[in-house]
Amino acid sequence: MNLLPIIENLKIVTKDTGIAKFGDVMNYAQREVVEAVERQWSQGKPARVIVLKARQIGISTIAEAIVFAMSMFTENLRSLVIAHELDASEHLLGITTNYWNSWDLKPLFTPKHASTKRLGWRETNSTIQITTAKNVATGRSRTIHVLHGSEVAFWPDPDTLMTGLRQSVPNTANTLIILESTANGLGDYFNATWDAAVQGDNEYIPLFFPWHRHPEYTAEAVNLPFAPLPPNPDPEDAKEEMALRSMGIGDNRLAWRRWAIKNLAEGDINKFHQEYPSTPEEAFLSSGTNLFSLPKLREVYDPLPGVRGRLVRENSGRVRMAADPGGPFKMFKRPSDDPDYGIYMVSGDPTRTTYGDPACAQVLNRRTWEQVAIYRARIDPASFAEELAKIALYYNQAMICPETTGPGFATIGALMQMGYPHIWNHQWADKAPGKVGENFGWDTSNKRKHWAIGNLQKAVIDGDISIHDSETFNEMKNYVTMSNGEMGPNAKGGHDDCVMAMAIALTATITEAATIPAYGAGSGPGTGVLDKVNEMVRPVWEEWEDERNAG
Repeated sequence: MNLLPIIENLKIVTKDTGIAKFGDVMNYAQREVVEAVERQWSQGKPARVIVLKARQIGISTIAEAIVFAMSMFTENLRSLVIAHELDASEHLLGITTNYWNSWDLKPLFTPKHASTKRLGWRETNSTIQITTAKNVATGRSRTIHVLHGSEVAFWPDPDTLMTGLRQSVPNTANTLIILESTANGLGDYFNATWDAAVQGDNEYIPLFFPWHRHPEYTAEAVNLPFAPLPPNPDPEDAKEEMALRSMGIGDNRLAWRRWAIKNLAEGDINKFHQEYPSTPEEAFLSSGTNLFSLPKLREVYDPLPGVRGRLVRENSGRVRMAADPGGPFKMFKRPSDDPDYGIYMVSGDPTRTTYGDPACAQVLNRRTWEQVAIYRARIDPASFAEELAKIALYYNQAMICPETTGPGFATIGALMQMGYPHIWNHQWADKAPGKVGENFGWDTSNKRKHWAIGNLQKAVIDGDISIHDSETFNEMKNYVTMSNGEMGPNAKGGHDDCVMAMAIALTATITEAATIPAYGAGSGPGTGVLDKVNEMVRPVWEEWEDERNAG
């Protein structure tokens, strides 16, 4: 369907309250959205677009134009527009109603519905329903051909709502989903969906529209003097302006930026970044403080597609990899044929299966600190033990370090019962002189959590670890410390199973470094990492506590 000629002839209300043909005032971002939709259709694909934008770019306006144009020239089309709040839904309805009331071909069509929530026409039998995101059951009971989600980052429960909605949209040509929003922090549904789109891990085409490309965001547009622009008195902001200048952004836009920070962002540069980003990274601010340096995290992130599958234990006891695109096991590097080099740690973060994080297992090469595989699924703790054992056997009889807190007691119990020989053993000084207590597996106390996360932080800062998995990277990117001192995912409903499993794998690897002999003559791969382990020794918190208690 060729949308552009239809849309260009629609009438819109301009910001100065005038009426104009859309084609006369359409900006670059609006044209790119239409082109992205038409390009996917021309390839015989359903159109799926996610838009991250600065404020007031006009994406909702063009999305409603697409929905209206399709409704007027497609029979039996069912369109659903969802806004984050009532006022926004009424605004979107007003945009669509204006298209209809001012349309040159209006006399040829007969309204079937014309209410505060729905528009429809008899000739095409097509309808447009407009609602808010508060009802998470919206759209579940019917087929939807066109879905426009507006300001998705501000929906109260986007995960639940989109899970139902996505099942309602057929995967057929000439269907359309547009999700668009300004950002609202790290780790939420919109951020995760955007990241997955950028990495090619979902069906959406990502489109980013920064503030500095918008024609209205100039000093001239708000009648500000800008030449010459005086030096910026803020040293940090001056550096940012230098970076923007290197992108070809001149005084006209930089003067508007200074004005907007003061007048549109209450003098808060972080708010400006979120509402008027120059890059996607600026847009997704966290409500806490990122525990992992984002620049350093990107340096150690080497994304690999991996091979998905399941590990199968044969009657002989041998474990093999069975390819399965929907499998819970993703392998980035096969077990090394060199048993001297291929020494691995398998950590496990169990789940209760009915709520909370999925169960996660990370596989780390103990010589190189490279992530070589990950397992992630909803699975009961005892069955998870079997999966850990299969992973460990597959990776050259690796050492296993499962978390034993909460549901992990069932996991460690099952591993002990099956007699797996290489389970990480946590030793500490007991109260009685000369005695050493020991526990199998990782018991997460507040102190040990800080210890493990601290080790992972240092490995990222020093560039010693290598991350290949996108889910692990995204969880680490969204892992923050809050104002109350707690650590965890930035967004409500976020996950940290990949982070904790990786922190446990690394810390167990560090504490067991002495059990790994030098590789070959000492010049093989990975020896540089092992040399650093002395800087990251096992803490003696338990011993200090024992001394206090004894005293």
